[in-house]
Amino acid sequence: MRKLIYLFLVLVLIGTSCKTDSKKGVEKDQDKEVDSVVVKQQKPEQQSPFVPQSTDQQTANNIKNFLVNDYLKEELSFLQDNDRKFQFYQLDLNGDGNDEIFVRFMSPYFCGSGGCTFLLLDKYGEVITRFSVTRSPIFVESKKVNDWALLLVKDAGVFKELTFKDGSYPSNPSMLPKAPYDAPSGHAEVLFHDELYISKTFEF
Repeated sequence: MRKLIYLFLVLVLIGTSCKTDSKKGVEKDQDKEVDSVVVKQQKPEQQSPFVPQSTDQQTANNIKNFLVNDYLKEELSFLQDNDRKFQFYQLDLNGDGNDEIFVRFMSPYFCGSGGCTFLLLDKYGEVITRFSVTRSPIFVESKKVNDWALLLVKDAGVFKELTFKDGSYPSNPSMLPKAPYDAPSGHAEVLFHDELYISKTFEF
């Protein structure tokens, strides 16, 4: 009789343990489902549509001050609100560890049928080259001439090479001969491409 009672108690304890483990397993599965739902509901971080070389606010402020207080000081009264916009792109053209800065103007005041005005500034905000009638995008090749990167722009349907010489690049691509090839290399860095490599626009 004692053996039967003891066996009965053992069976009851085993059954209770199984139910508890089963319950814990269900709870764990439910926790996994909840976690899964939370993960699915998390919104992915939105990436900026602009290339990172064109978004630094301090650089934009420095360019704005340069344009307003120096470079365009005498012309500000002639500019409409739509004219007071620019884009920039920072990169090291001569491998000295300091970025040069391309500045792009896009409004009718700075543009004509042949292209627009671009500036190339050094790290101190001094003008290296003022490019006239130049079209975007600008291609910066890995090849260097006189220790500065070779630039390519398209003019009148053909590519022109801009090589650094005597402290500057050629300012007017239309005056240059056609490049000895019909396309940039696959290693060129692309600046101011309005569809694939978009630069952020700022106002001054």
